[in-house]
Amino acid sequence: MSQKSKFDWLKVRKQDQGYRRSFYKKSLLMIVLIACIPGLITGAAIYWLTTGKIEGELQRLHQSQIKQRAENIDDQLAFLELTFSHWSFDPKFDQKLKDIDFVYKYDQVQELYRTMIVIEGSHPLIEKAEFFLNKPKPLTMNKEKYVFLQKSSEIDTYNSYLKQKKTIFWTDTFLNNAQESNNSGKSELMLMTKFPGGSLEPFGVLIATIDEAKLSKLLRTLTPYDEGSSILMSTAGNWFLTGSGKRTELDSALREEYEKREGKESSFLFTHNKTTYSVSSGSFSRLGNTWTYLSAAPLTAITSPVLFVSKVILMISLGGLLLAFLFSWLGTSRLYTPIERLLGLLAGNKESTDRSDHKDEFGMIENHWLSLTSESESLRNTLNQQLPLVREGYMLQLVQGYLFSYSEHDIRERLMHFGRDTEEKSFVAIMLQIRGLSGMEGRFSSGDEELVTFAVTNIVGELSQNKGLEREIVNFHDLTIGVLLMLPSDESPKRLRMELHGFCEELIQAIGRTLKLQITLSISKQTLQIKQIPYMFEEARHALSYRELPEVNQIIDLEQLNKTDSQRKFSYPFTLEKEIIHSIRMGSEDEAAELIEQFLQELSHEGSTEMIVRQGMLQLLGSVLNSMVQSGMNPIHIFEGANLFDHLSMQNSPDEMLKWFKHKVIGTFVQELISKQDFHLKQMVEQVMLYLNERYMTDLSLDSCADHFGTSPYTLSRAFKQISGINFIDYLTNIRLATAKQLLRESELKITEVAERVGYQQSYFNRIFKKYEGVTPSQYRDMLREH
Repeated sequence: MSQKSKFDWLKVRKQDQGYRRSFYKKSLLMIVLIACIPGLITGAAIYWLTTGKIEGELQRLHQSQIKQRAENIDDQLAFLELTFSHWSFDPKFDQKLKDIDFVYKYDQVQELYRTMIVIEGSHPLIEKAEFFLNKPKPLTMNKEKYVFLQKSSEIDTYNSYLKQKKTIFWTDTFLNNAQESNNSGKSELMLMTKFPGGSLEPFGVLIATIDEAKLSKLLRTLTPYDEGSSILMSTAGNWFLTGSGKRTELDSALREEYEKREGKESSFLFTHNKTTYSVSSGSFSRLGNTWTYLSAAPLTAITSPVLFVSKVILMISLGGLLLAFLFSWLGTSRLYTPIERLLGLLAGNKESTDRSDHKDEFGMIENHWLSLTSESESLRNTLNQQLPLVREGYMLQLVQGYLFSYSEHDIRERLMHFGRDTEEKSFVAIMLQIRGLSGMEGRFSSGDEELVTFAVTNIVGELSQNKGLEREIVNFHDLTIGVLLMLPSDESPKRLRMELHGFCEELIQAIGRTLKLQITLSISKQTLQIKQIPYMFEEARHALSYRELPEVNQIIDLEQLNKTDSQRKFSYPFTLEKEIIHSIRMGSEDEAAELIEQFLQELSHEGSTEMIVRQGMLQLLGSVLNSMVQSGMNPIHIFEGANLFDHLSMQNSPDEMLKWFKHKVIGTFVQELISKQDFHLKQMVEQVMLYLNERYMTDLSLDSCADHFGTSPYTLSRAFKQISGINFIDYLTNIRLATAKQLLRESELKITEVAERVGYQQSYFNRIFKKYEGVTPSQYRDMLREH
């Protein structure tokens, strides 16, 4: 081809390309206009036509929402009034209340304490509940204490509430102590009701102090936005409460604005600090009083959905424009150059691809195919390396029962993918428990449990491999190892059990010879179903607790386990338990430790299992913790919230249980006792109690006991009441009467003989017995014989 002809061909080619590009641009512009114009028209119409309507609707919904929430608050206050008024009709607040002796009627006073607790918890808005009683002697009582009023100012304050014409009413001033309250100027919102309910001459008043924090939280619901303010106030202006719990500049300004308008408008706009608020107001009628609420929300918060919708419409319109342009360009390009696009996808980066290496498009496809094949081989090698780890994780899920939703066929098929042929195989689970680690402080230290478990796992794997057993080993990381054996299903069961026992014995010897550790193994029953594997491991783990003491290494076969092993007689040493608790209370740490060791020895007698020992130690721990509570201690605080029962259950041997009990429980308990200042008084009172139980039949008195123990009658009486909860003479009387009732029930002694045996003269015995029991000794015996 000549130079001129080449020039002419390139010129024509260039003109042809220019023409095609011009047509492409015109086609693209036309498609863009067709796609974008309807979207722009629709977006503008939606924005201009609906924005104003949405704003007005939001304003209306805001007002409606405030009204509904105000009705909810009104309903809750009404429910509080109804609930609280019912208590004035409770039988505990009837005419008998004014005749009660608060000093000696202990049971009735305790019932009143419980009633005040129930009243205080009857409604979440009640912060504190108490009552005032003006007969026979003015006093106040709440859930914690009762106080006889002495100051006339206090009595007059309470009597003023009894003089109210209304049976139930609200008030915002209450003086627990007139002088102190006048100094502090503090006012509280309270609900009061007179009792007895319906009586023309009430002699007491129930008082419920409202929890301002909770009422403020309830009031905050009137402001459904993070900004704004809500106020609740009395019409008289004596008090007002804010939703935030503290009065702000906005609250004060809002209240002044409302008072200027004299409450004539239910809603208005209010500007404060260059911010315009939409204010809604209303009122509650509360037992003849009127409470007014105000809710102010900034207009920006109310109209924010409109602004958001506007922005969304604008963004959608712009996005639609961009998408229209993009889709138009993509559609035109696809229609115009389909082959070039396909080659571009196959070739990738044209700058890094040498097109001379390919004879045609199929050469490029072949090159890509070879590249994908190489990547596939690399992924297969990586999968083969990770397969054991994946199989181990899958087996752990299977053993722990996480695959219960899968069918038998699905599990077998997945194991087949992992290289395990489960057809015509039976399955046996072996649980291995490592013991004796705590007694080998020279070889292992704390924190070596993971290392020891890993070493034992390797031993199990090597021995089972040498035996030619197809197995899966699961490390539970808690000094227990699970072994799943897959055995031929046609093998004799008897021979199979013998081979398993032989394998377990060799395993015990190998671990003992290598690591000097003690091992307990349990062998599950044989099954042909894979879905039974989790239950097999669970039963095998449970069987470990049937280890007989004091055996060291032991093999437990579930098929040979005697059913009566789980029903062994549980002989609990109750006497030792009492001695242990007494020693701990007396602060005798060494004596308590010796008694616990003796306690553990009795539990661990020949033939006992680990389960029995663990149950006994858990029972003892519960008794010790109960003793702590009775001694006025808080076990949760002392042991920093630790679950001692879980910690005790984690101890694997009686020695570990004993060591843990000595250091973690007894030492801590005794140290806490010693740290208390009144410990010596508790010791003295306990000795006095023992002395009274031994010599109740003699002539005993407070003075004689005080002389006997080297203290004053006043000190002994005060300590006895503080520690035991009752006074000295009542405790002695209870012992004597309890013994007397036992003699009346179980013997034929005469009444005079019974009185002498319990340290009373007959005349005084008859009188005191009838006072406490309601009948004479003779009547008591006759009643028992009749029944």
